[in-house]
Amino acid sequence: MCKLTISLLVAVAAVASYTNHVARAEEVKCEGTITKIDGEKVTVKTTTNQEQHMTVLPATKIMIDGKAAKPSDLKIGQRVRCTCNKEGDRMVCNLIEASSRAE
Repeated sequence: MCKLTISLLVAVAAVASYTNHVARAEEVKCEGTITKIDGEKVTVKTTTNQEQHMTVLPATKIMIDGKAAKPSDLKIGQRVRCTCNKEGDRMVCNLIEASSRAE
């Protein structure tokens, strides 16, 4: 019975470790300028001139100049840093840090 319990605990720990590793591998960060806002879809032109298309949900934490903000406070031209989860072909934002100063 004891060996079974220990084996089960080791298996659970291994699965949790693997799941945690996979979750970290799917996190994507980008930095750039907002070029388009269409409802919950935001497009950011990165510093390497690539476009990142992301989804902003009600649960997305948005900070502008270090203060809490709403998705409607985001504006085209704002400089942003984003942390997103890649879910298949979709990028879902967890955090957007923006500057109120447009470029």
